[in-house]
Amino acid sequence: MLEMLNTTASYIGPFFILLGLLIFVHELGHFLVAKYFGVKVEVFSLGFGKKIFQYIKGDTNYCISIIPLGGYVKMYGDDPTAEIPDNQKHLAFLHKPVGARIAIVLAGPLMNLIFAALIFSVVGMLGEKMAAPILGDIKKDSQAYEWGFRSGMEISKINDTTVQTWDDIENQIKAHANQELTFTYSNNDSSSGELTAKPTLGNNDNILSAQRQVGTIEGLTPISYGATVGVSDISSPAAIAGMTAIEQITKINGIEIKYQREMENKLEEFVSNPEKYNNLVIEAKSLIDKDKDPQPRNFEFDKTQLDITSRQNLFTSLGFKNSELFLYQIKEDSPADKAGLKAGDQLVAVNSKPIDKWEVIVEEIKSYNGNGKPVSIDFIRSGEQQQVNVVPQMTELVKNTGAEDNRFTIGIIPTVLSTMAEPILIRYSNPLVALQKGLSQSWKWTKMVAMSFVRMLQNEVSSKNIGGVITIGKYAGQSYQVGLSPFLKLMAIISINLFLINLLPVPILDGGHLLFFTIEAIRGAPLSMRKMEIAQQIGLIILMSLMVFALFNDISNILNPPW
Repeated sequence: MLEMLNTTASYIGPFFILLGLLIFVHELGHFLVAKYFGVKVEVFSLGFGKKIFQYIKGDTNYCISIIPLGGYVKMYGDDPTAEIPDNQKHLAFLHKPVGARIAIVLAGPLMNLIFAALIFSVVGMLGEKMAAPILGDIKKDSQAYEWGFRSGMEISKINDTTVQTWDDIENQIKAHANQELTFTYSNNDSSSGELTAKPTLGNNDNILSAQRQVGTIEGLTPISYGATVGVSDISSPAAIAGMTAIEQITKINGIEIKYQREMENKLEEFVSNPEKYNNLVIEAKSLIDKDKDPQPRNFEFDKTQLDITSRQNLFTSLGFKNSELFLYQIKEDSPADKAGLKAGDQLVAVNSKPIDKWEVIVEEIKSYNGNGKPVSIDFIRSGEQQQVNVVPQMTELVKNTGAEDNRFTIGIIPTVLSTMAEPILIRYSNPLVALQKGLSQSWKWTKMVAMSFVRMLQNEVSSKNIGGVITIGKYAGQSYQVGLSPFLKLMAIISINLFLINLLPVPILDGGHLLFFTIEAIRGAPLSMRKMEIAQQIGLIILMSLMVFALFNDISNILNPPW
């Protein structure tokens, strides 16, 4: 509880800065355009509630209020029921031409869009860490491998286009379906070359894109498996040396290891040149006590006690096993937790069916018929094979794409750690180039946010993705702790959200006012007071319902974190 309170406290400051500034910028847009059209602005407040500082200049009371969450603009004559003297009508908002009123209302959302572009430009000048254009694990049975792509390759150019980030690679491939591309690459051994590939037309994995199908190369990925091993035989050299059930290999014979393939290559080198080494020295850290941040330890193995006739035999003789079948995490209060499964358990069978890969147990649990009968799971713990009975439960999950997936689960995660190459810092020192990138990023995110609304209406993106102030506060705090650039980028994305949300034709939002004024411009007269009152009430109900729903999602995610 104390830790939660400390975490919450650390998020409050960034939250007020982020949301307060965005709402203030929004209101500043209304203020500036209102003044331009000669509307009398009575109050321009930074914050809400009781005024703690006031400064009156001209017709406007500039003030700072006690609640630093945004701001507001009070314009003269914005109440349709108020009586306006004839000599004051030229200052009243509702007595301005309909075009001026549309411009004043539209200025708030547009200010958020402009502000987002400026923030993205600043991020570009400060520098942003992005995924490097380096290939991850390329499977031998994939299309990418068939065309010559290999794990660890760094792509520098596609046709005549220079590649800086992984996004550049994806964008080129997606835009060139059924067209031959030439990839210029380099390897870790300093070798380089070119290869050609023709992306096929396939489903777009970005659900927030308007394009359903794009160019794809099956098997091409920036993701690599981490160097993890499982140890379940207590009589094995690894267990006797003190290794726990799950270990992450960090060095082999003094050479740093990051990926599974690097571990395999280093073991292969040891097998090929055993005379080069006195013994096998492995540095590893336990993944059992993840919360305690265990430090790497050194383990030395006598090579004369190991089977070094092949890499696989060496792997097995050490007592290492594929970590995929070792449980990395158990969800609290899940069926697996209640049945007694623990992190580090090695799964060996489900319903008496041997498990040789993780997909076996996933499919067995997913296909559960819900009849209440338990599923039997055999596992090894501390060298002893045991069995538990687990009753799967229907779980509402949100996929990485944002779509909802309801299926049976038992609350377990395998030890499959994925990682990527060290990100690279992309910075634009030229302000004009940074501004161009800022405008490009704003357009990109505007399309994605707009498409998220569309996909939600199409029921392809779960409404559970709608977050409220708690979610915003959480991400504001987390991004602020990471660095200024991530915090500013989040601010820009939320600013674009505010831009689009405020344009929705919902009464009491800017979009609702724009709808009323547009109707007035078309028909030559405003809607009746009664119709506008009804519309305002409906809009208020919609907005309050959305806020309650977002808060419900926030609380649900705290009480039942999604996996």
